[in-house]
Amino acid sequence: MKAAFKENRKKGLTIIDLPKPKISNNEILIKVKKAAVCGTDIHLYEWNNWCENVNAKNPMIIGHEFSGEVIEIGNNVKSIKIGDKVAGETHIPCGHCEMCKTGKEHICENMQIIGVHTDGAFAEYVTIPESCAWKLPDNIPYEIGAIYEPFGIAVHGLYKTTITGKDIAITGCGPIGLFAIQVASAGGAKNIFAIDLNDYRLKLAKKMGTNIITINPKKESVVNIVNKYTKNKGVDTAIELSGSIIGTQTSFELIKKGGKIVLIGLHSDKVPIDFVNNVIYKEATIYGITGREMYDSWYKATALIESRLVEPKKVITHHFNLEEAEKAIKTAQQGNCGKIIIDIE
Repeated sequence: MKAAFKENRKKGLTIIDLPKPKISNNEILIKVKKAAVCGTDIHLYEWNNWCENVNAKNPMIIGHEFSGEVIEIGNNVKSIKIGDKVAGETHIPCGHCEMCKTGKEHICENMQIIGVHTDGAFAEYVTIPESCAWKLPDNIPYEIGAIYEPFGIAVHGLYKTTITGKDIAITGCGPIGLFAIQVASAGGAKNIFAIDLNDYRLKLAKKMGTNIITINPKKESVVNIVNKYTKNKGVDTAIELSGSIIGTQTSFELIKKGGKIVLIGLHSDKVPIDFVNNVIYKEATIYGITGREMYDSWYKATALIESRLVEPKKVITHHFNLEEAEKAIKTAQQGNCGKIIIDIE
């Protein structure tokens, strides 16, 4: 099979031929149809400190957002059958630790991640544990299945708070931010403040729903605009997806007294926060979000997509084939894009 292979710790990747993987008794073999590029793939392509910090596998096949058809199942597999259309859940929980035993598999103490700690899905075939396969409805196309994973992150984050009739600020309009805008709009948010430094993504954000106010902090005051719409009270909830220090500090400034902040973006350094004025005196609630809740986020995501309350396809802006995986990652790096799909078949 052809695969996008990270063969060393230097920048880059190579398209090579590898043997089709074999499955264990608890795994399934998937013929990958569509995959999608994530920020994690950029880290792995560059091989920066993040990769070392998470003990990423090297060498390996990268890629973890994908969908495909099941073509083989292990002897112990019960819930999946050959021919099923599935999307991949990135987290591989151990099933034995306290977190797994108490319904928090997505923060398993022994977590592994597909395409980071195991061979990934930028390939013609991938093996995953049965527990990481999410059956897709027949009416969901493979390209939507490939972005269920990042869409599920937005669902997980937004459903930590109340949406209907509330003012929501979303800092960072990358693909997950764009999904978050869709979920907020579908949930009946009063005003959605979409904040980003990239005008291309702000134009995309405008297409994601209704009552969306786009703000570029390089050109205008975020605080002044939010205060204008909220009568100087601030937003009910801020969703932080930029992963930037200034973006995060701004999110804390924007929340009203009694407000909430949902932190999803990953930072490369420590973030100084004015906890006295922006947390303690506000009696703010802070949520940390990683990945999706297994499997509550998946059920919610499916319901939103099947009901057509959201249109995740609007976030997709580019398609590349597997041989162009490096070009796809470089395009994602440049930022003038939404979600990028790699067409495996």
